[in-house]
Amino acid sequence: MNKIIIFFTILFIANIALAQQESNVSFVTTQKHQVGIGISKFVNMAFPSDANAFLFEYKYSPKEKLGYRLAGDYRIETTDDAIYDIGLKIGVETIFKQSGNWSFYYGIDLWGRHIDYTSRKQRTKTLAINPFFGILYRISKHFSICTEPGFFIKYSVTKDNNTFDLKKTSAWFESRLAKIGYIQFNFHF
Repeated sequence: MNKIIIFFTILFIANIALAQQESNVSFVTTQKHQVGIGISKFVNMAFPSDANAFLFEYKYSPKEKLGYRLAGDYRIETTDDAIYDIGLKIGVETIFKQSGNWSFYYGIDLWGRHIDYTSRKQRTKTLAINPFFGILYRISKHFSICTEPGFFIKYSVTKDNNTFDLKKTSAWFESRLAKIGYIQFNFHF
């Protein structure tokens, strides 16, 4: 509950701090850079978390309606069941409608992930393609919040060196909806 209160307090303070801006000004994207962070990773009680979502994202927009995306995520645990997890995502997006502070866009991401369960001697490598539809709301000139529901098709290969099975490698496809209810907070500059 405290995380929810902290989130809305920060959002409220950001609105107060930026209240001097004219409300009739449309925040058309003029900044070429955007840095985003997935709120769901911090406020899991308020929003569902998606294990396939990336924590940090950077977007470069050389043109008003075109953006190139780069994202990354990692996790390292040194417990008895140690894990090393690193992911990288690249993509492109196009804005197809802007209305006031709202932007609607679509795009596609290509991402990969490497997970190494050290103590289990098991490694998984994943490649995925992820088309999406995005909705972005500009809180101010420099801050926005967005969501990007979509679906992905993922190919994974796991090699398990800790099994007695002669077939130590397995591969499979997976497809499902992605980032449903996932919220991202962005800073534009």
